[in-house]
Amino acid sequence: MKPIDLIKFAITGLRRRAARTFLTVLGVIIGTVCIVLMFGVGLSSYEQFEQSMMENQNLKEIVVYSDSSGGGMMMASEAGIGQSTGINDSTVASLETLEHVDVVSPVIQLPLTLKAERYRGTFYVRCVKPEILDLDFAEGGMFLDQGAVVSLVIGGFELQNMQDPDNPPVFSSYEEQESYKPDIDLLNTEMEMTLGYDYGEAMAGEDAPPASQRYRARVSGVTKKDYSDGAYYSYMDIATAKRLIAENRELAQYNGINAATYNEVRILVDDMDNVQAVMDEVQKLNLRAESPMEYIEQEQERQAQQQGQLFAIGFISLLVSAIGIANTMYANILERRRDIGVMKVVGMKIRQIRSLFLVESSAIGLLGGLIGIGISYIVVMFINTGSGESNFLGIYFYSGMTVSIPLWLSLAALAIAIGVGVLSGIYPAHKATKMSPLEAMRNSH
Repeated sequence: MKPIDLIKFAITGLRRRAARTFLTVLGVIIGTVCIVLMFGVGLSSYEQFEQSMMENQNLKEIVVYSDSSGGGMMMASEAGIGQSTGINDSTVASLETLEHVDVVSPVIQLPLTLKAERYRGTFYVRCVKPEILDLDFAEGGMFLDQGAVVSLVIGGFELQNMQDPDNPPVFSSYEEQESYKPDIDLLNTEMEMTLGYDYGEAMAGEDAPPASQRYRARVSGVTKKDYSDGAYYSYMDIATAKRLIAENRELAQYNGINAATYNEVRILVDDMDNVQAVMDEVQKLNLRAESPMEYIEQEQERQAQQQGQLFAIGFISLLVSAIGIANTMYANILERRRDIGVMKVVGMKIRQIRSLFLVESSAIGLLGGLIGIGISYIVVMFINTGSGESNFLGIYFYSGMTVSIPLWLSLAALAIAIGVGVLSGIYPAHKATKMSPLEAMRNSH
């Protein structure tokens, strides 16, 4: 019997028992849909996370803290604005000598107040070397050397700090607050700048803070509102910041600002592959180092756990369908004992009989797999939202639920479905080959 004859014979056998075949195929369809969607959701979530990190984080950057600083940004009441206990210029010089390091920049956190026309606002400015920054600008560009005029970069979401105190805006939604922008030409308006917060008038009996010198300032650029760090902070050249601190020592001391020691230092590495090596060297200096690459590794571990759980769900579904295929094939064999006896009497070989039933079981897997994959693509079309943060089965999507099914996943799911069909048909096919021809024909009535 030729292979094509086996296939035709198998299809005929399945069509004779269409209802049973349909229910068995349905089990495979459900199992295939579970596997494809579960894996597709998990993979798409991780791809969104990775894309978000690539767009909003500089993956070649390392943030260094002294062991005593606690990491991250501390409030003034905890450690003093800009104050630190362990990182100084000597430490910075040591970091600059490390292999694979391109730029090392201390970070000074400097509070200042800007006034322009009827607007005023207080900003918490990060003072760094411009070479360390990787900013996307909505307008303008990096801070410029303008001599006596202090140059600043304002974060896109920081614009909401610049308000008219006599007519403050009222926001009815978070989106409205995010889109706020003062009604002035920021890039072409010279502003008055003072160090420190705008405390207003001192209360009776309270000591007023030391007065700041007044400076002329200009905004050289405004960053995009892209949810990166650059959108939430304002920036100034650290050399300018040190000059301002030196000219306002009493006020700097009042605010706990020290230009000689730092809460954090940022390092720009020459290549992402060298980030971990540089972090190891930094830790040898009794400093603590953090990098966005660590978050990616943590997310990879979390995704691996989620994928394992999702695979277990899909595996259980396919296991149930495998039992269904085995049950269907075994029932078919019992009902077709006379046919099997005739096959053996007319000289059909054992391997051909075995192949016939394996083709039937694999056909169930193939049909269920193909339909299941098709349904998965249809479901994806309906569940994709494409915008806004969302959550599905405990899996977080950063920019809307946009699930994609890669080709390799479809092919793998199809192979698994066919494999389940073949494995489920092995025992029934073996039973068919062991039947005695005379016994099979005698018991067929």
